[in-house]
Amino acid sequence: MTWKEQQELKRIKASERWLWQPRFYGADTELVVFPGPYNVGIANLGYQFLLSRLLQLNKSFDRFFIDPRLPSATSLDTERSLLDYGRWDITLPFEENLLELIKLLMKLDIPLETSARDYPVLNAGGAMALINPELVSFIADEVFVGEADEEWPEKRNRAERKVAKNFGVHSVVTSSQSVFRDTMLIEIARGCMWSCKFCFYRQAYGAIRFVPKERVLNTMATLKEQGFEKVGFVAANVSDVPWFKDILNYGKDLGMRVSVSSLAVETLSQEVMRLLRTLGVQQLTLAVEHGDEKVRKQLGKPFSDEDLINTLKAAEALGYRGVKLYFINGITPDWRFNAESASKLLNEIRKAVKMSIKVSASVFVPKPGTAMKDEAFPSEQLIDMERKMLLSNSAGISFAFEPYWEAQKEFVMSRLSPEDLPTFVSILNEKGERKAIQFFSEKYSN
Repeated sequence: MTWKEQQELKRIKASERWLWQPRFYGADTELVVFPGPYNVGIANLGYQFLLSRLLQLNKSFDRFFIDPRLPSATSLDTERSLLDYGRWDITLPFEENLLELIKLLMKLDIPLETSARDYPVLNAGGAMALINPELVSFIADEVFVGEADEEWPEKRNRAERKVAKNFGVHSVVTSSQSVFRDTMLIEIARGCMWSCKFCFYRQAYGAIRFVPKERVLNTMATLKEQGFEKVGFVAANVSDVPWFKDILNYGKDLGMRVSVSSLAVETLSQEVMRLLRTLGVQQLTLAVEHGDEKVRKQLGKPFSDEDLINTLKAAEALGYRGVKLYFINGITPDWRFNAESASKLLNEIRKAVKMSIKVSASVFVPKPGTAMKDEAFPSEQLIDMERKMLLSNSAGISFAFEPYWEAQKEFVMSRLSPEDLPTFVSILNEKGERKAIQFFSEKYSN
């Protein structure tokens, strides 16, 4: 471990606040792995669930994140070798995490195939167990498919999809280095009331289910009593929760600050916007996806341009300083139509409001298990042309584009099969990650 890595470990530990006191030493110690950077992993509710269950059962654990700032083969809490741990509990929320796990195992000379490995025992769960179950099951010794609940860790292997009856995860630790700085996250709903054709979330978690209001309020009160001042509410769209207004009013009574995940134009009321503004929220986040109304409705987003503009006018009147709008590039094959319709809508918004407008644009990835799974993955050339036209025709708008390379990784890792894994590993070793991803991106696109 380098001096710089050691100092970073110290900074992270000093930045953390725990709801319950953890135990890092003991014969029963398990390694809880997030195959990604610390600031993202500590803000992931799947990872927080694993920590929470081990804390509730008074089990000892250690943690590991794949983070370029941290040691590459040393645990976070006790600074031991990863190979000291016979059991790894791994959450795999995204395709990138599955890729990083593969690279970690290769680096440590741990066999990728579970049948060729005696040590360590890998217990995996998360959305990737549903998106690419064949590959996850090929690598992990135990796979918990679907939603984990009180059955875990007593039951670690579940082949059929699990829908939790008792759910409502909240953070047990936060950090000033989290992407949600010093914020304790609280799940207030699971599943989704919409059926967007491109989205895997509804396929994974089903129709929307609400965490009981009293449970949310009790969690907030407990966090406040323990000195936590900021909470973040998590759901597919927090405005879909019927009693969200009551939750916000309670947060106001407690004197807490709040943040929220994405909101839905269709269910976002002026009263909720007013309360959020009172609680310190300065920017709305809304998923638009496409600039054309007809296309949006076909995708599962039924709101009109007028609905969106009226919402933003109301937000500006309440004192909001900005809005972040999510779009998906390449979601229809007609790149010119995509760009022109998005620019037209954005320019109409620009004329209607003076607040800052930020656009975060991802690349369309046809996800297995969705209604659009058989659609073509757009080429980099088409995405580049769409984005150049967007930029040239949308004055006064700030854009942040997801790199095409990231979408390629998502596309490949959602489809990579156990049969293709040896070839993937060979190219990875000989020519690097980009060549491996590009090779299979072309293969799976044909």
